[in-house]
Amino acid sequence: MRDKIWYMAVILTLVGFTAGLALAGVKQLTDPIIQSRLLEKKIKPSLERFFDPLELTNNPIEDRVTLDLGRDELGRRKTVDVFVGKTGGALRAVALKTAAPGYGGDVEVLTALDLAKKEILGVKTISQKETKGLGARVGDDDEAFIQQWAGLSYEHHPALAAHGGEVDAISGATITSVAFVKAVNKAIDLFDENRDKIAESGGDR
Repeated sequence: MRDKIWYMAVILTLVGFTAGLALAGVKQLTDPIIQSRLLEKKIKPSLERFFDPLELTNNPIEDRVTLDLGRDELGRRKTVDVFVGKTGGALRAVALKTAAPGYGGDVEVLTALDLAKKEILGVKTISQKETKGLGARVGDDDEAFIQQWAGLSYEHHPALAAHGGEVDAISGATITSVAFVKAVNKAIDLFDENRDKIAESGGDR
């Protein structure tokens, strides 16, 4: 009986190990495809909308800088892409995709900054799982909550009106609104902390 239990334990371990390797392999194959689709379908059109009026002389996607943020609690590498916009070789604008926990999960936001004017060029929700009709409204580019960000100064970090700031929250979706503000401010902080590295790494090609 003991031999049978030992045999079953070994088999289960091998099955689990094999399944883990298979899942890791699938993830390794599919991640680049998912990333490519995300760039093409959501990020590229948004960057064009935010950056085109600036008449940049480089390609922000090709010149993107990847910041290494260390590892999470599970030991996985954390990174963030910074899409760099330049005019005549000088850093003019950046856009970063960051996230913060909302009501239904992480709210991922693309934040574009005009470095000359020190203003937010615009914001775009990349992914969200918020409540339909309430927090999910952050996914609508025509939503007043989304449109109000363009032109806001980022020097003192935007905040909700309820917290003394100038951003009006989505009615009935305070948690989502707070998450969105946190994601935007995370992008601002990451840029401030890595400004020199970004300026040195991104460039005309």
